[in-house]
Amino acid sequence: MGHAKIRKRSRIETELPRDLREELHRILLEGATYEEACQYCKDRGHDISRSSMGRYGKTFFEAYQAVKQFEDQAQALKSEVGEGLTLEEATSKMMLQKVMAGLVSGEADILEIPRLISDVAKLQASSVAREKLKADLAARVKKVAGEVADAVKKSGLSDDAADKIKRKILGIAN
Repeated sequence: MGHAKIRKRSRIETELPRDLREELHRILLEGATYEEACQYCKDRGHDISRSSMGRYGKTFFEAYQAVKQFEDQAQALKSEVGEGLTLEEATSKMMLQKVMAGLVSGEADILEIPRLISDVAKLQASSVAREKLKADLAARVKKVAGEVADAVKKSGLSDDAADKIKRKILGIAN
């Protein structure tokens, strides 16, 4: 029976504070060399070797490319189907398709599937909550705009002036 290889986390993942790691990601994406990235970390009190940075950078760029490819595919799917399909819906469909493909091919760990499905459900729930919040906010803004228009009419402004104020509040061009 083969031994499972346990991935050792890099010092960059375990020792660098989150904000420094995020800044490191930014400078790597902007084209900094691994030597420059090492110096950047050293200047902030973290001595990271060139080989560690290279291994981390390779993994980081692979993950970044995978995310970019996934985003591009979701955007293409959204464009192909039209505006009726949101980016979140396209993403959810693609994630579920990838999970199913992984199960069929045997590449996906069956023990990870419940967590993946749970994560997709959380993504969808947050999308629903965000859309509800946007709808509630739009309704409140529309109500306030109507109340403002009514108030300015009562104070003697013309209906036309009140409508202009209302359209301005609602962000509607004249």
